[in-house]
Amino acid sequence: MNTRKLLFYAVLIGLCFSLSPAVHAATKVLVTGVSGDLKTNVELVAGKPPAADNTRKFNRYVDALPALAKDALSALGYYNATIEITTRTVEADTILDIAINPLDPVLVDNVDIRIQGVGEDDPQYSRVLQELPLIKGAIFVSGDYEATKAALLDRALDLGYFDFTFIESEVRVSRRQLNANIKLVADTGVRYTFGPIVFEQNAFKKTFLQRWMPFDENDPYESSLIGVLTQNLQNSGYFKSVRVQPQQDRRYGKTIPVKVGLTRKDNNQVAVGLGFVTDTGARTKLSWGKPLINRLGHSADFQVVLSKDEQDASVSYRIPRRNEPLFNYWGIEYGLKNDSTGDTDSFIRSLHFQRVSRTASQWSESLFVRWERERFTVSGFEDTTNLLLPGFSYSRSRSTGSPFPTWGQASSILVMGGSKRALSSIDFIKVLGSFKYLKALSDRNTVIGSVQYGAIHSNRFTSVPVSQRFFAGGDRSVRGFKYRDLSPRDEDTDDAIGGRFLEVLSLEYNYRFLDLWSGALFADAGRAFDHFDEPYSVGAGFGVRWQSPVGAFRIDIATPISDNDEGGIRVHLSLGPDL
Repeated sequence: MNTRKLLFYAVLIGLCFSLSPAVHAATKVLVTGVSGDLKTNVELVAGKPPAADNTRKFNRYVDALPALAKDALSALGYYNATIEITTRTVEADTILDIAINPLDPVLVDNVDIRIQGVGEDDPQYSRVLQELPLIKGAIFVSGDYEATKAALLDRALDLGYFDFTFIESEVRVSRRQLNANIKLVADTGVRYTFGPIVFEQNAFKKTFLQRWMPFDENDPYESSLIGVLTQNLQNSGYFKSVRVQPQQDRRYGKTIPVKVGLTRKDNNQVAVGLGFVTDTGARTKLSWGKPLINRLGHSADFQVVLSKDEQDASVSYRIPRRNEPLFNYWGIEYGLKNDSTGDTDSFIRSLHFQRVSRTASQWSESLFVRWERERFTVSGFEDTTNLLLPGFSYSRSRSTGSPFPTWGQASSILVMGGSKRALSSIDFIKVLGSFKYLKALSDRNTVIGSVQYGAIHSNRFTSVPVSQRFFAGGDRSVRGFKYRDLSPRDEDTDDAIGGRFLEVLSLEYNYRFLDLWSGALFADAGRAFDHFDEPYSVGAGFGVRWQSPVGAFRIDIATPISDNDEGGIRVHLSLGPDL
């Protein structure tokens, strides 16, 4: 073989070695003898080991490991653990075995926590003592000790004890007796008070803005009330931006002045909305609002809703009263509505006066007087009825968890009535109540149940306006049926004419298969009826929910399953919160 060929093969072999993947030896740490938080803590302090071929650096790392591991175990209460470190090679890798025998942990033997100063007799502050993580007999975890100190300090600052200090703070750990004795003595000092409240704005009278105040000047300071004030003002509907700033400074002594910066909304707010309702088709909504008419906070709103079968226009005026004007106000509304949905036609003129309040138990209370004049046609019968309806309503919705509630309840009750002796064409009493309950069985499984009941009493039911009668069916009632299709029917025309009573029950199961997507199985049963021996109509189906920023968007596919109803499949679309 000549020299040229030898050189060629040498170059070829060199290229093969250079292109072949390099095999790098790895150094790994393996922790045995402990599990859970103990193992995780040791792995965290051990970190990533250096390469074994860097002998000097590797040896320093191995020498430091026992002390690091002991610190990791001591932080979780295991002060007497034994640690053995061995090194072995598996193929090209170097394995560092950290074998741990944790032995018995140190237990909390005595906890002496005392509060001095004004906070000693303050039930708002002393409540924190019942929520501290240090518990006698538990494994002593140093993090719990620091968390206890932080909880005492944070609660003190939340309640305005800004001179809070620890007089004594010590932990004595006995490795021999395996116990820890803890002593914390704190002095809260005096409790600061709210100073002057300054509103930086010129749109409202100060007396009006003070209605949103959850505190007054000279009241004991509490940081959560700053959040309540911010939320009250943001929810009022008057302001584009709200900034509430407590002013803590030595020059104010033991008081905390509050500066409130407000930017009012535009004088006029106009909105246009387009939508589609399964049973009534496309609709357009136009609204014009004037959130602030005068310095007393009066507001007005005009709204028009247009669809193929329904045209509705209304104008309303709101006058705030008392504290929390968002929930306590006088309301006046005048409306016109033309409705040819289903088998009926009606034209309504209405005037509504109400006094809205929020009760101590968070119910929204409305005491009202409503006048209605309705011209309607039902299965060829035409009539015009005047009703003057005093009444009341209560509603409340509560929930926990967001954006997916883990628990919730929504309740409402409406009672109203009129008399021929008091400017009504007929004697009339109507009651309508509903209850809805939501419960998360786990992170992804939720059940929702609801019940609705209504009743009408009148001396002449044929003159009860269509808008006041009961109908069932549709996406918010018995799914699988056409909107307002379930009711007593005219014997001659088979038109749905509305009933004296209403009963609707629903049960739904939701499974969340993605972050914002859920599947649903449901069954609904209901009836709008005149006689209690009439059967229920039952529908069932499945659907998909997407959690949008304004509530759940639902697509439901349902069909009737009761013997008394004809088959068929209906698709229902809806948007809004579950409660």
